[in-house]
Amino acid sequence: MKITNLSVKHSTMRPAKQCLSIAFILLLTSLSTACQVTEPTAITHNENTNANDSVKYSQYYLTLKTLSNKQLLLEEKKQQSLLTSQLNDIPLSQGKLILLYSLPNPGLNQPYKAKRLLNEHLLTSNKMSKDNLAFIMLLRDQLNIQLRLLEKQARADKEYNQQNDEHRATIEELNQQLDLVNKQLILLKKIDQNINERG
Repeated sequence: MKITNLSVKHSTMRPAKQCLSIAFILLLTSLSTACQVTEPTAITHNENTNANDSVKYSQYYLTLKTLSNKQLLLEEKKQQSLLTSQLNDIPLSQGKLILLYSLPNPGLNQPYKAKRLLNEHLLTSNKMSKDNLAFIMLLRDQLNIQLRLLEKQARADKEYNQQNDEHRATIEELNQQLDLVNKQLILLKKIDQNINERG
């Protein structure tokens, strides 16, 4: 009797398992096709360059490193005028300005401006080659480090100036006390001299 009881349970479980298996397979296939149809909203990376990404930033940066300060300033003016006059190549001009402002040259180094432009560039450039994206991400990390160091330096300068002001105030106070002690010493010498003359 136990054997027949098991076979009845086993025979009723088999169709249920098959239905669940089929439903599970259908669910997986529908989910996998849904993932393939949906386009990503993040930055897409193209191996081929398009009109907005026709230059490799690493090559442009190396070119900038060979220019003199005067040539760099001319390049900055050129890119700024291109940025304001063109609608198509804004990301390209923006990227070039970011690199210009990231240079360590004293006349051009503007890390805050470079970081602001870089943030705008990442928002507006939805198609960028992998090489340029990697270069821009590296530059972003470097700018973040540089800005943190600049802020740390500014805090240290502020603390130094506060301590310097406190030390000046202390020195001034000590000088005033020294003047007072000197005046008292002179007065005591006069009193001592008067006592010696009378005595």
